[in-house]
This record gives sequence, structure tokens and C-alpha cells, in this order.
Amino acid sequence: MKGSIIQRGETFTAYWFTNDPATGKRKQHSKGGFRIKGLAQAHLNCILGRVDDGSWRPDTSMTVKQLLEEHWLPSQASKELRGASMAQYRLAVRAWIVPYIGGVAVSALTPKIVNKLIATLKTTRTSAGRDGLSPRTIQLAIGVLKSACKWAVLNELLPRNPVAAIAQPRADRPEMKAWSVDEAREFLQKVNSDRMAWAWTLALTRGLRRGELCGLKWEDIDLDRGTLQVNRARVTVEGRAIDSLPKTAAGRRSVPLDATLVTILRAHSATQGRERLMSGGSYESLGYLSADELGQPYHPDTISGWFDKAVKASALRRIRLHDTRHTAASLMLASGVPVKVVSEMLGHASPIITLTFYAHVLPGMAEQAGAALSESLLA
Repeated sequence: MKGSIIQRGETFTAYWFTNDPATGKRKQHSKGGFRIKGLAQAHLNCILGRVDDGSWRPDTSMTVKQLLEEHWLPSQASKELRGASMAQYRLAVRAWIVPYIGGVAVSALTPKIVNKLIATLKTTRTSAGRDGLSPRTIQLAIGVLKSACKWAVLNELLPRNPVAAIAQPRADRPEMKAWSVDEAREFLQKVNSDRMAWAWTLALTRGLRRGELCGLKWEDIDLDRGTLQVNRARVTVEGRAIDSLPKTAAGRRSVPLDATLVTILRAHSATQGRERLMSGGSYESLGYLSADELGQPYHPDTISGWFDKAVKASALRRIRLHDTRHTAASLMLASGVPVKVVSEMLGHASPIITLTFYAHVLPGMAEQAGAALSESLLA
């Protein structure tokens, strides 16, 4: 049955069905208020003809909430995106967009409405007690809105994109900090008895991200061959830690381990083995390297807090845990490691990304390389 007419009180309502482009399922539509059944039937016949020839479009009174929750989110879920990505999208929709402009018709969106949303997100107190969202988070929220509208046009739910001309809000990149060789060496010496010393060492020598350290399992490591596979990341979404795939295909990578790192990891494995024996059967062997005395994985935010305390206790220049990744990259490049090798070690999708982040390290290297070549050819 493509459509029908149903009497409701003193008026008639026309019903018809289409396939939802987001899910492929049938979706019901209706138009009511007809006082004469013949008028309702005539309207339905017209609609069914347009459905058949592909010219029918939904009423543009569709709200932002309906577009995001009923259409766009299901379409993204069907792509089998990373769990962390979907969780971020749902959070953006539920907490940052729908509460403020969910009832606005998508077709009525204007730069003024979107800019007011941006201003609101900058100042509204968050559930964590912070005054306003970070610039990067606001970028995500507006990006979701723009992506949903673009998707609606491509899938013929909207005749035009009302936010196509709206620029993404600017988010300045946080200042990149990195330790010198001496600072990194001093820190590792001071934390060599720390329970997380193995993690701080991998972060500073191989540039692993926090989520990659937290998601690392013993099944990913071959100590005999000296290799480490990055297969997952343990990330925080809405305060909860979940396992997710690395951000890109390049993020799933093999990282070489030298003899010193192998020794450190063997010692950590032995520590966990002793804790398993001492637990009296309470140890849960989930396989995470980053785990407590009963095998339960640490929350990524806990790891960051411990690193901050370790840095403060060391009396060294303050850097964030993520800055250890910058430190590893900068020191590798400064020591002459080819950019392509550094890019692969970090899991960047392209050496261009590495150069974009760390171009400041290269000018001195270029001068040294030029001087060395001149000495070889001209001396």
C-alpha cells in the first residue's frame, strides 16, 4: 500500500510512504486538515505521482532535531565509524545543538542563528563546571551541523544547504611544547621506579598517544622480535573509557622496540605476573599493560593526572602528557631521522602532516645538511 486516506473527526488525513535514505526503511508521511475526502485523495494522488517520478521532497519544516536524530545520526551509524566518533557525534547532537536550536526549521537556519549558537556554546557552563566549551569542541558541534545539512541536500531531504556559507569557528592550535634531550633523560631517570615508567618511556621514545598507551595489550607486543603493534586506543567519551580503533588506517602501525625497551617491558610483565599470583584469584586478565594490581585498566584521565604529578615532582619544565609525543617527534627529527620514518612511527597518514606539525624543527637541520654537502663537494 503506497498511501491511504483516514478520517479523523471532521477532517481527512492523507498518508504515504517513502524509503528513508539514511536507513533504507519505509518512512510514513502525512498531510491532514482536509474537510472533503476528495481533496485529500487528490492531494495524495499528486504526492504519489511525485514519489514515483522522484520529484517529491519532504516538507522543509523539518527541524534541526529531526534532521540530526532521525536522519543524519542513523546514516553515520550505518558507516560503521569508530565508536569514539559516533559517541562524539551523539554528544554534539544531544548536548550542544538540540538544546539550543533543535526546534528551529532547518530551512530557516541563518548565519545569525548559528553565530548565536556559537556565542552560547562559548559561555554556557558545562556539566564539568567549565565556563564554555573549548574552541575545538565548538568546531566539532558546528561541523556536525554543517555535515548534516550537506548530507540532507545530497539525499534530497533539503532543496539547498542553509549553512553552506557559514565558516567554521576558528580554533587556535594549543602551543606545542617539547623537552630537550637533557630534560627528557632527567625525567626518565627520576621516574624509573614509577609504576607507569614503561608508559612514560614509550611516550618519550616512540611518540605513542595517551589512548594508544592505555589501549595497549600484551597480545600486541612481541618481545622476542622487538615489535609493538598499535591496534586500538582507549579513549574518554562523556567521562567513560572505551576501546576504539586508531584515528586513521596509518594509526594501526608496527613500532620497533630496542633492547632497552624490551627489558623495561619484560620487567613490567613480571610485575603484573607477581600481582596476578598475589591477588588470590581476584586478578582479571584483560591483557592491558596500563592496569591496576587486579588487572583493571586505568582510566585515561587518571594516567594524565599521574603524569602531571610526576612532572611536578621532577621540578622540570611543565609539559602535558601529549607533549611527550611532540618531544619524541622533535628529538627524532633533530637527530636526523628522515621525516618519512618519523611519520610512520607517529602513525601520521602522510609525511606532510608531520611537516605541518614540526616544520619548526627543520630549518636548522636544513642548514646543517647544506653545510655538510658543501664541505663534501667544495672543500
